[in-house]
Amino acid sequence: MTQRLRILHLEDDPMDAELVLMALTAEGLDCEVQVVSRRDEFDKALQRGGMDLILADFALPAFDGMSALAMVRAKLPDLPFVFVSGKLGEEAAIESLKSGATDYVLKSRLSRLGPAVQRALTEATERAKQRQTEKALEVAYAEIEKRAEDYRNLFNSIRDVIVVADHNRTILHVNQPALIDTFGYSSDEVVGESSIILYANEDDFHSTGKEVFDVEGPVDGKLIELNFRRKGGEVFIGELYAMKRLDRHGVVTGNISIFRDISQRKKAEADLRESELRRYQLQLELVYAAEIQAKLLPRSYPNIPGFDVSARCLPAKQVGGDFYDWQQVTPTVFNLTLGDVMGKGMAAAMLMATVRAALHAVTLYNTPAPAVHLAEKALNEDLENSESFVTLFHAQLDSVTRTLSFVDCGHGYVFVRRATGAVETLSPRGLPLGVQGGEVYQEGKVQFEKGDVFVLYSDGLIDANPQLELTHEILAGQIRSEEGALETVDRLIALTRQPDPQPDDITVLVAKFNGD
Repeated sequence: MTQRLRILHLEDDPMDAELVLMALTAEGLDCEVQVVSRRDEFDKALQRGGMDLILADFALPAFDGMSALAMVRAKLPDLPFVFVSGKLGEEAAIESLKSGATDYVLKSRLSRLGPAVQRALTEATERAKQRQTEKALEVAYAEIEKRAEDYRNLFNSIRDVIVVADHNRTILHVNQPALIDTFGYSSDEVVGESSIILYANEDDFHSTGKEVFDVEGPVDGKLIELNFRRKGGEVFIGELYAMKRLDRHGVVTGNISIFRDISQRKKAEADLRESELRRYQLQLELVYAAEIQAKLLPRSYPNIPGFDVSARCLPAKQVGGDFYDWQQVTPTVFNLTLGDVMGKGMAAAMLMATVRAALHAVTLYNTPAPAVHLAEKALNEDLENSESFVTLFHAQLDSVTRTLSFVDCGHGYVFVRRATGAVETLSPRGLPLGVQGGEVYQEGKVQFEKGDVFVLYSDGLIDANPQLELTHEILAGQIRSEEGALETVDRLIALTRQPDPQPDDITVLVAKFNGD
């Protein structure tokens, strides 16, 4: 960089601040760093402005990094903000990225700081360029809107098409807005052409000539109802007022035709029918898409020795971004998966199919952690280009050892309700797929005893009825020992009361161990 980088560093440890500066300098960054440790100092620095980058410790004695992030995003939404902290748990990391942090670096890995800062500055530059482009587009759009409004005003004031022609009925002049509206032609397409191109029938063209246009002297104008033809070939009923064009001395200098479309009501009805047809076609396509997506979900429950497994997926729209899946690896080993693509509707459904296909390609022959790592590599470009991410819970169940090995990619909506009634959350958790952080996914394990129930669900279950403030414990309290997995799934989904419209996709997967 040729220009000195101005950095505001929120840090209460002078030694750590010096190490950060050394790490940046080692990367060849020419830095001017202002170190602050209190809220009032940080706020004053923000008021002064002029920073290129914010570095912040996550936790300070009198101030915290998340509050600092909120202050920055409120005043300078595009300013790069990188956490540099001694430790940062996975949940905190996810929350910081969701709240607008550009990146985070552990103090124990300051070698990542330089690249992280370079990337943050590059992204900020790209965002600035994008905003400039958006601003230019807004200005251009405003100008287009103004011109369009002027055109509409002219169109609304001149409803009839006025064609000025010579003695041979060759078109000389025409009011273009009405011509385009009624016939679909621009003036360049008709000027110099015979006005016969506006008639549906040659006989009508010649008959009007005999009655008015071919007459040498002045004659009274005549109103005639005829069929006319649009540029695209559509025939419509219209009125023609035919008259002679006279100069100020009353000498005939040509002909004037005034065309009026009297089929507005019929055209409106035709447009309505066409609109209904398009709506029906779109609806039909969505139905087909929903059917295809439903067929992508498992068609039958897996026959896992000792386990009763069931699941349901309710898209918020006709198609959605949630999915569940299972695969039989061996007669006693099965894969269980639940994914939640950010968003809903057709876009999320398309990404869902991509994520499911990528997982299918790698999960059959790999344990959870390697499988998720391979899937992330395959999906990274698509998720980055679509600016989306996927929370995912992928597990492998061994029915012989009654052990579930799993990887939680930022999902978290999972628990085990023990036969004793105790509720056990599962860890560790990692970052969602599509969130860059150099994540190395770790596997967790849980073992089942008779009567234990494994519950995995998407956040749509919570969002559908937020006033209930559903938690793992509340959901676990709805589980009945005597009920099977399917009844448990239905009972949990019934808690939402299935609002209309449904705010998000709802997916629930339950596995109950009934063996010994």
